[in-house]
Amino acid sequence: MHAITAGPSEAGARPTFAKRAFYVLKAWMQSPMDVATLCPSSPYLTRKLADRDCVKNARCVIELGPGAGGTTQALLEYMRPDAKLLAVEKSTVFSEPLHAIHDPRLEVAMDDACALAELATKHEFGLVDAVISGIPFSSMPTSVAKTIAQSIHQVLRPGGVFVAYQIRDHVNEFARPLFGPAKTEAIPMNFPPLTLYTWTKVCVGQNDTTDRHEAKAVVHDQCA
Repeated sequence: MHAITAGPSEAGARPTFAKRAFYVLKAWMQSPMDVATLCPSSPYLTRKLADRDCVKNARCVIELGPGAGGTTQALLEYMRPDAKLLAVEKSTVFSEPLHAIHDPRLEVAMDDACALAELATKHEFGLVDAVISGIPFSSMPTSVAKTIAQSIHQVLRPGGVFVAYQIRDHVNEFARPLFGPAKTEAIPMNFPPLTLYTWTKVCVGQNDTTDRHEAKAVVHDQCA
């Protein structure tokens, strides 16, 4: 684990919005099915994702699909000085802007979200407090989306929070059997407008109104 020398006010380099837009367009041209939008997340959206208790009080956070790093920078601004963030990005186009964020709390993994459980172990994250995801569940094969949703549930501690920002509602199909109903919030001040989905992981059997048979098959940790 890196020594902590930076705080929330020192979140590293800040590529301009135009520079991030360039990387997003380049990644979309290379692999359009893996990029959710042609426009980087708006400051309004990144603040909505970062300014919440599950981020501000977290010890370990995982971000899936950080892209050019706008949300990554926002998360670092609000996270504790002793916290750590693992950003998992599949597109190599985004390697340069992500590695340009100089913050000792940040670890970047250029890898597939399907390997989330292995990556959490490799980077010694253990069970994490929050997973923030912008990867487009609507454009994934069903088997891939199920694997990623199950991996997210697996790496979250009981009481941990999963937040997904999506243009379409496909994520709900894969997350609901594991987490139960989502709390949703419309985000009109973004291009394109999208929806935030928020789930909190509870222990199997704690919520009698939700069917959790899929969760039992993939979650190995238990509530203390």
